[in-house]
Amino acid sequence: MPRLVSAKVILYFLLLAVLDGSVMPVFQIYSVYPSFLDLFICYAAFEWGSSKTVYVAFWAGLLRDLLGGGLIGLEATLLVTLALALDFLVRKMERQLPWIYFIITFLFVFCAGALRLLVSYAGELPPSLVWGYLGMIAMTALYTSALLPLFNFLTNLWFGHSSAKQYELFH
Repeated sequence: MPRLVSAKVILYFLLLAVLDGSVMPVFQIYSVYPSFLDLFICYAAFEWGSSKTVYVAFWAGLLRDLLGGGLIGLEATLLVTLALALDFLVRKMERQLPWIYFIITFLFVFCAGALRLLVSYAGELPPSLVWGYLGMIAMTALYTSALLPLFNFLTNLWFGHSSAKQYELFH
């Protein structure tokens, strides 16, 4: 588990922000493309624990705020709030079931998109458009969670984390 204020983590944040903002729209399917910053928040929750997840969510949200042109702090606040809920879920989940990671990632990305929609366009969109946007958010969450194994593999390589478990020889 690396320190969050290290060149490796900061460079990874910037790489993910560039991928989210400029490269991933090229890989869109019906105007839907994944979010690597959301995957990084989920990765932090699954691998690093609650002590670092909130900080990763804050910095990911702040990067989105700065690059997105919206209200500064809105995305950071939403992601930190959801990261607290994500930490609670991760602490309570059964880690032996591999598909649970997909479900939790899907729920995190879907809730982040739905809250973003609710806060940004509350009362301005007609109900017929809301259902269309929720469908696009669900497809984004599905696309993002489908990339979870590849993202985890590449992130483990970046940070030099091996998934091999170490066991104590002496108790």
